[in-house]
Amino acid sequence: MAISRFAAVAVLTAGALAAPKPKCELVCEPCPGDGGHPCCAWKCDDPLAVPIPKCELICEPGPRGGHPECAWKCDDPKGAGQLQGSGSGPAPAQASKCPLAYKTSGAPFSEAEVAKVRSYFLSNIDIQGSGAVVAAPDHNTGPGGDYNFHWERDGALSMHALLFTSPSLHDVDEHLQHYVQWVLKVQNMSDPHGIDERTEPKYTIPDGRPYEGSWCRPQTDGPALRAKTLSDYALVLLAEGRSDFVKEKIWTEDGSHKGGVVRFDLDWLVSNWQQNSCDLWEEVQSSDFFWGRYTMRASLHTGAQLAEKMGDMAAAERYRRVKAEIEQGLMSHYDGTFVYESTGRRKDSAVIEAFNVGDLGDGMFAPLSKQVLGTVIALNELFCNAYDINRKDSAAGVPGILYGRYENDSYNGGNPWVLLSASLALLLYRQAAAAVTAAAIDASTYLLLKQAYGIADGLAGTELAEALLGAGDGVLLRIKHHVQADDLHMREQISRSDGSQTSARDLTWNYANMLKAFKARAHCEALLSSPQKKDSGNAASMLVI
Repeated sequence: MAISRFAAVAVLTAGALAAPKPKCELVCEPCPGDGGHPCCAWKCDDPLAVPIPKCELICEPGPRGGHPECAWKCDDPKGAGQLQGSGSGPAPAQASKCPLAYKTSGAPFSEAEVAKVRSYFLSNIDIQGSGAVVAAPDHNTGPGGDYNFHWERDGALSMHALLFTSPSLHDVDEHLQHYVQWVLKVQNMSDPHGIDERTEPKYTIPDGRPYEGSWCRPQTDGPALRAKTLSDYALVLLAEGRSDFVKEKIWTEDGSHKGGVVRFDLDWLVSNWQQNSCDLWEEVQSSDFFWGRYTMRASLHTGAQLAEKMGDMAAAERYRRVKAEIEQGLMSHYDGTFVYESTGRRKDSAVIEAFNVGDLGDGMFAPLSKQVLGTVIALNELFCNAYDINRKDSAAGVPGILYGRYENDSYNGGNPWVLLSASLALLLYRQAAAAVTAAAIDASTYLLLKQAYGIADGLAGTELAEALLGAGDGVLLRIKHHVQADDLHMREQISRSDGSQTSARDLTWNYANMLKAFKARAHCEALLSSPQKKDSGNAASMLVI
C-alpha cells in the first residue's frame, strides 16, 4: 500500500510523558527502497525533554485478499504508550502464563455434541449436490466480506476430514464422488486472470467459475491439497476392490480427463512447486512457505503410492524425486528454537496446521520432535501474552489456550481463531498417541514437554500420554467455553478481549478441524485402553490425518 508523505498528530496515552509535555508531531513518509509501508518518526519542539520512540506503520492486506490492516511498531513502545487514532494496533500485552496442564475427567464434548458439530459440517459440503464446499454460509462477515464461495484449499481440507472422520466410506461416498465431479469441472474452466486454473483461490457456487475479482494469486498449495485428498480417496476405493471409478475419473488409463483429477494436479505440482505463491492467509507472497512445502511433500508421497497402484512407475518415480528435492530445504525452516513459516513471517500457526496435515509418520517433524515442541512453546508464549482473553480464562480456571494466526496480526482486531486452536488440540492428541509407544523420551525432549504443557516430572508411556491427552482436552474445553452459548455454532474468530465470537459464521474449516481432533482423541483413548494395540507399530503410535 503506497502512501504519499503526510504528517499526523498522534495522541500519547495518559501518563506516558511527564508534564510539561512537549508538542509532538508524527511525520511519516515512504520507507527508502520500499513503497509498501511508511516509516515514521516523532518530531517535537523540545526533543531533549523525553526519549522519543521511532515508529513504523506496518500495513498488510486483510485475509481473503481484503482491505489492508495497519499496526504501529515502535522501537520503544513502553516509552510512548499505545498510539491512538487511525491505524493503531492493539496495545502490547503484559507477559503472563497460560498453564496447559489439565487432568481430564472425560471427553470435552459429549456424543450428542460431537454429532451436532458434525451436522453443522455436513450442512456446508456438497452444496446442492454440486460437490462444492462453502467456506462459510455468510455473505457479510465484516471486514472479510463474502465467504459464500468454494475455496480450493478449504474444500480439499474439509473433504479430507470427511473421508477420515466418517464411520465408513459408505456413509460419505456419494459426497466424495460429487467432489470428484466438482474438481473435474473447475479444472476445465478457462481462467480470466491469465494464470493456471489450478492455482485459483476460489470459485462461485454452484457453477464452479473462478472468482473474477481481485485477490491474492496464485495459490500453489491448492493443487497439492486437492491431490492428496483425492489420492487418499482413490487408495481407499482400490483397497475395497472398487477400481472402476478410480480409472474413470481419478487416474485414467486412456488419458481422458487430462489423465484424471489427481494426475492433472500433481503434474502441475512437479513442474511448479518452487513458484511464488500466496500464503495460507492470502496476504503475503513467497516462494518458500513451510505450510506449502510440507503439505506438497505429503501430496507427492500419497500420489506416488496411487501411481504405483495404477501401474505408472514413471509417475511414481517423478513424484518421489520432487518430494526428495522439497525435503532438502524443509529443515532450514527450523532456527534451533522453532519452525518458522517464512522469513517475512516467522511465528505463524500455519506451521501447526502443517504439522497435522503434512505428517507422513516418517519422523520428519514428528509430533514429539524438538522442532514441533519448540514451535508450540514459541506460539504458547506469543498468544498467551497477546490475548487478554487467554489470561482472563486462565485466571478464571478455564483450561487450555486459544491460538491466533501470527505475530502482530491486526485483521479484525487480531483475534484467536477456532480452527487453529482446534489444530493445537489435534496435535496434542497425536502427541499423546505417539507417547504410548515411545521407547524413551530423552531429557532434552522431556524438558521441552514441560515447557510446552507444564507436565509433571518422571512421566512415561501411558502416564505421559494421559497428561498430553488432558492438555488437549483443556484446549477443546476452552473453545467450548466460548461457543456453547451459540449452541456450538462456531464463527471464524473469538474476540481477544471479551471472548465473544466474531467474523464468519459456521466456518467449515472450524468444524473440519474439530472433527479431526475428536477422531484423534478417540484413537488415543483406544490405544490407552487396549494394551494389545500398543505394539502394532508406528500406525498405532501416530494418527496421520
